[in-house]
Amino acid sequence: MEHYISNDVLLLEQLIAIIEEDTQLRLSEEAVNNIETCHRFLDEHIKNHTADLHKLIDDSFFDENGNLKIAELDEKQQDMLRHYACGIGERIPNEIVRLMLFLKIQSFSYGFSGVRLALVQRLIDFYNKGVLPVVYSKDIPDERIALAHLALPLFGEGEVCVQHKIYSAQELEAKYGWEPLSLELREADALLNGTQLTTAYGVYNLAKSLRIVEWADFVASVSTQVFGGNLSAFSEAMQVVRPHKGLIETAEHLRCLLKDSSVAKHPEAFPAMPEAFASIPQIHGAVRESIGAIRKVIKTEMNSVTDNPILFPETKEIIFGGNSHTLPLSLAMDFLAITLTSLGNIAERRVFYLLTNIEQESEMEVDYPIFQRIIEGILNENRRLSTPASIESPILFEKTIDIKGMGGSSAIKCEQVVKNIEKILAIELILATSLWKKKELKRHSELFEDYLSFMAEGEESSLKKQIERTIGFFRDFRS
Repeated sequence: MEHYISNDVLLLEQLIAIIEEDTQLRLSEEAVNNIETCHRFLDEHIKNHTADLHKLIDDSFFDENGNLKIAELDEKQQDMLRHYACGIGERIPNEIVRLMLFLKIQSFSYGFSGVRLALVQRLIDFYNKGVLPVVYSKDIPDERIALAHLALPLFGEGEVCVQHKIYSAQELEAKYGWEPLSLELREADALLNGTQLTTAYGVYNLAKSLRIVEWADFVASVSTQVFGGNLSAFSEAMQVVRPHKGLIETAEHLRCLLKDSSVAKHPEAFPAMPEAFASIPQIHGAVRESIGAIRKVIKTEMNSVTDNPILFPETKEIIFGGNSHTLPLSLAMDFLAITLTSLGNIAERRVFYLLTNIEQESEMEVDYPIFQRIIEGILNENRRLSTPASIESPILFEKTIDIKGMGGSSAIKCEQVVKNIEKILAIELILATSLWKKKELKRHSELFEDYLSFMAEGEESSLKKQIERTIGFFRDFRS
């Protein structure tokens, strides 16, 4: 399959499909024209407005007489990238690096950056061949540091990951015939500026969250049947008098999941359920609507130019501004972390009520309370991770970059919350399934039957392996 990079608005589902299906990238005629037009504009501007060069590039590029050091231009730009490539600690996952590559290509293709077509094409070659630059920035989540590591292999430095093996970028010429590229004026700046680190994490976290909220409904429906609740709290009449969109969608999903279960047949059994069950539409619905708001931010950022400065060939302008600031994204990622933490909180309460029922009914055959203890530990971590990074702006001394957006920090914290919620929902489902079997309840739904079959294929003795297998079901199963 092929995808042509163009000015067309890209949707989240399209981007995820491109990444997951190993689609090959090509530049459309529109993108080629955009890139070449902007590069010509920059060349002409430099030739005709030499006095403006000091505004465009650092003073170190000039000699004592104010003349541009042409012979040193490539080396000085490489030095700039080497200087910023100071990430340490854990590598950023390949899935995120792949998204970063795509987003950088997409941003350059709009024709507001001034880079050469050859540079963009080399990034596409990396993407298409699965040559992923190794980005050491997870422990120092800074956009420029991450983007510097992303750029080093363009001129034969740094490391790359190919089929999960790490190679020196110097080997790329022998392996693929790619000679190291030289860097022309301002290309280092264009490679360093942008929000691709945070946006890539944002796309990843959002895609996971959209699936998580669907699985949360499913897990909650199994717990509801096991607890012995009723469908009255999920009725259409309840939504009419409080018609939040997310609430309505959640209640409809729950009714669909429970339509063939024993819960639907005995609505009078429990006239009043605990809020952990009765308020599922309200709480899961609020999560849905919050994710919808975050989705708009991510969609906009995916289709944006985030360089500084930005070149406008049509109006012959070069404008310095704040389009590379990450606060819109860091606010969104902080909000998503808080939102998902709420999803974990209600799951823990459902686990509590399921355990309370066990204690009332019979002596426990296994140490069921371990389920709640595990979740409590995860929730404690989520509360820490949900402290917004966007409220921070560490300023230790006067500097030109005086207020940080903290985008990388918020996005990486959010990724951990996403993983934690998957664990919580897996634990709740394992507990509910165990009790479902113990009570010898009747059929729940086709999706639950699929889960039972999936787990039966690999009966595991340890809880750890059951959790991992259930998370695998969440991630890989397509209903």
